[in-house]
Amino acid sequence: MNYESSYTENQILADIAFVEYCIKKYRVKLIQGTGLQKLIDDCKAELDVVRNGRQQQGALPVLYSLVDSLKNLWMCDVDFTIQIGAMNSGQYQYGDPDPDKQQFFKDFEYEIFSASHLIKNGINVELPQDTSGEDIVFEDIDIQCKHPKTCENIDGYLRSFNGRLNKTGRYGVFGLAIEDCLGYNQRQPMTVDAYKMYIQQKMEENDAILKGIFEPILPTQTRILGIYTTTTYLACIQGYGLRLFRSSNSFILFRPLKKEIKDRYYKQAYRIIHAFNDHPAWLTLN
Repeated sequence: MNYESSYTENQILADIAFVEYCIKKYRVKLIQGTGLQKLIDDCKAELDVVRNGRQQQGALPVLYSLVDSLKNLWMCDVDFTIQIGAMNSGQYQYGDPDPDKQQFFKDFEYEIFSASHLIKNGINVELPQDTSGEDIVFEDIDIQCKHPKTCENIDGYLRSFNGRLNKTGRYGVFGLAIEDCLGYNQRQPMTVDAYKMYIQQKMEENDAILKGIFEPILPTQTRILGIYTTTTYLACIQGYGLRLFRSSNSFILFRPLKKEIKDRYYKQAYRIIHAFNDHPAWLTLN
């Protein structure tokens, strides 16, 4: 996703109105100074920046992305009552862990984005409207979406997810938003070349960090058949203005010694991770 600088005042007002419509429709109880309420307040404040032709600050790109996902779910008749209701607290800025350790906005935004993205790719998922199971369901596969504050949380999330899958007898795909835990928060103006160098170095560094987390644990978490990661961040590119970027990657976990894993489970998991990467890596774990 590439946030364009042509986000007009009329479109901004229309998107704020849509979020407020959803808030009323789904009876969201807002909290002043946090979550959805803070996003709306900051977007309205940034309208003056847009009117005066100055550089936008960061709330508007988040609005742009959120409304894109919400509208898609709404048009496809996917219920997101619980998800939008839980976005009433927490930090909305990508790359900035919430100082009060409340990630509710970004946790549930990630569920909404993931479901919307999968539906756009022809995968008819469900957003369960209870908190007893996983975040997203597709046929025999459960999807868990996490937006960790630190890398230390990831190992525990994987173990917990696999444990619940063992109890239910299902298989799963794990979705991970990595911008907060891996520090994608560089917002100083950069040239195009400087940005390309920065993001290439950042991706290489963080690939090594994730490899160090995944390699020791994934062989033992045998109910997890796929991983997808996304990175969402703002960058100010000289000559282009503020942009919102979202990149993704994924890989399938093939476990040939586990004869009980049916072909259809792999195929369903593959459809999910393929939506986040046209050429997902194939990892064989014995």
